[in-house]
Amino acid sequence: MDKMFAARRDRYRGAAAARSDRRSMATADRQPPEGDIISSTITREERTTAPRARRLRAPGWRDTRLLVGLLLVMLSVAGGVRLASSLDETTPVYAAAREILPGQEVEAQDLVPVRVRMDAPMAHYLDGTQPLAPGTVALRQVAEGELVPAGSLGTASQARDKTVTVPIDPAAAQTFTVGTVVDMWVSRRDPDQVGTAYLDPELLLSRAVVAATPTSSNGLGMGIGRAAVQVVVPADRVGAVISSVDQGAKLTLVPSPGGAGSTS
Repeated sequence: MDKMFAARRDRYRGAAAARSDRRSMATADRQPPEGDIISSTITREERTTAPRARRLRAPGWRDTRLLVGLLLVMLSVAGGVRLASSLDETTPVYAAAREILPGQEVEAQDLVPVRVRMDAPMAHYLDGTQPLAPGTVALRQVAEGELVPAGSLGTASQARDKTVTVPIDPAAAQTFTVGTVVDMWVSRRDPDQVGTAYLDPELLLSRAVVAATPTSSNGLGMGIGRAAVQVVVPADRVGAVISSVDQGAKLTLVPSPGGAGSTS
């Protein structure tokens, strides 16, 4: 039995020794090499002494760069608006929606506003921003799609009235301007007299309007000793004026008292 106990004791001791060796080997495996311990120590020291990175912060209203950026954006937007407005240098005027004939009463549906780039002065065409006055009448023909000249429309009386050229004394013609209101007097030839003789003057037309005067630009003339003046005459008096001119009567224009543009 002693031998049996001795054998068991030896086996127990051998197993304990083996377990002790395995623990020693496991501990050795977990410990880093000497070089790794130094490297790990140096790395920790470097991390301790290295400067910390600055943390990014969202820009605030007091940040100069943000204010400068906003100012640049505002200037860019303002410049774009100004450029767009400068490129749209157009003017609204009226164009004929259909053909307009002289004497025709013009209504809103006969015109259409269009925006055009104007080279001529605005006053030459009918302003497209203003409503059409009631009773407007065409004074001359306007083709479909044509821009409506300001002088092509007027009142019913203007449509009925006609412009007649009458010969008068050149010195008297120089005293009139366009728009002068005048009375027209006529001195007819005396058929009972030999040579050139005239009867007493009589009023042929009152409150007529001078439409044009003889100037170097229009070249109005009626021969030696006579100058041509264009006068707006009502339609029912046009025949009488033309007859007086054709019969060689002497016509005299006298400024009408209180008339617009009258001269003394």
